[in-house]
Amino acid sequence: MELQDYKKFITAAFVNNTRRGFANWRDCGGLCMDVTEGLEGAKEGLCAENRYVDLFELCNWTYVKWSNTDKDDSNGETQDFCSCVYDIWETIYKNGEHSLSHEQMLDILLEHLDGRVFDYMEDGIYDFVLKHFKSEAELAKKEQFLLKVMGDLKCQIPENEILQYSLHVKEDYYVRVLADQKRPIKEIRDFLKSRDRYTNKELLAQIETEYGNYDEAIRLYREQIDSRPDSYWSDEPRKALMEIYRLQGDTEAYNAELYNMMVAHTGDKKYYMEYKALFTAEEWKVRWEELLDEFADKLSAINLWLSIEDRYDLIMDNAEPDNEYIIDAYGKILFGLYPDRCLKVLANAADRQMRNSKNRRDYKYVARTLKRIAAQPGGKEIAAELAAKYRAQYPRRSAMIDELKRF
Repeated sequence: MELQDYKKFITAAFVNNTRRGFANWRDCGGLCMDVTEGLEGAKEGLCAENRYVDLFELCNWTYVKWSNTDKDDSNGETQDFCSCVYDIWETIYKNGEHSLSHEQMLDILLEHLDGRVFDYMEDGIYDFVLKHFKSEAELAKKEQFLLKVMGDLKCQIPENEILQYSLHVKEDYYVRVLADQKRPIKEIRDFLKSRDRYTNKELLAQIETEYGNYDEAIRLYREQIDSRPDSYWSDEPRKALMEIYRLQGDTEAYNAELYNMMVAHTGDKKYYMEYKALFTAEEWKVRWEELLDEFADKLSAINLWLSIEDRYDLIMDNAEPDNEYIIDAYGKILFGLYPDRCLKVLANAADRQMRNSKNRRDYKYVARTLKRIAAQPGGKEIAAELAAKYRAQYPRRSAMIDELKRF
């Protein structure tokens, strides 16, 4: 097939999945499927014929067309489409250099950073460019390109302040290029110190690590954790610290951070099991009792750990008086061990739900709880008693009476 035939196929996919140029949320999935299938078919055919230049042009043309098509891609179709394109770019980069040099490929991608694609699709091009093209000449070309982009943004910011964020992003890209060039670390430090951004420390810590400046990287990661200890912000610095300690062979420091991650993510089994594996069976008996003491006032936070250690007696305690979500998670075992207590938890939960109910949707939720009660041995009578009690308490709630009529 000729390149134009592939383009016609892609164009037809856009035409068939849009209405007056717009793809609504129902059509956008079909659009993504048809377009990516077209690109995958082109990849197979053109790669077999070593026509990497044509494949690259088709990908880029489709990338721009997707960007400029009005759509409701709230189900993530653009992400799926971009993933397909990046995979094809990767194939061209690895296998097509004999017909499309990396320098030519870089030049073409840089040309596409002229505003013809929007927002995160432009960021996707930057991401690919930054991860590839690492020869001295290619890095120099990327550096000069970013210097020009940053210069243009600085000129526009006085009249359009929102571009300040774009400048920050491009500065991050620029620093990545400097690091790839192995420029003196002082130059990179000085550049990052010249601007006021929270991400400076994170970016510099990554580069210090790449340069083998572990002590400085550790200091920066520690500062990030201290300034924002919440796990949302501290997770990545802690993971980075764990990797540095692993590289250094510092077992004690690694294990300390592993413990911190385990405590921050009590619902994540992998950290718990890795930490537990540090101890012998006898040592773990002692350490486990210590952990129970440490979490004595918040045992419900470690229900996963308790289940691993077969402490369902404590999980049952945590479920009482009305924490039905614990019954949801561990009910299969808990009902086998403590059937009456589990039913009481669900009954208490139903009472609470009824007190807080205001509309039919709420009553449906109560009905679901009663249904769960009725499904257990001896539960039908309890569910019926609860339903009768609610009807007596709230005789004028017709919607409630309707939802509970089966009990």
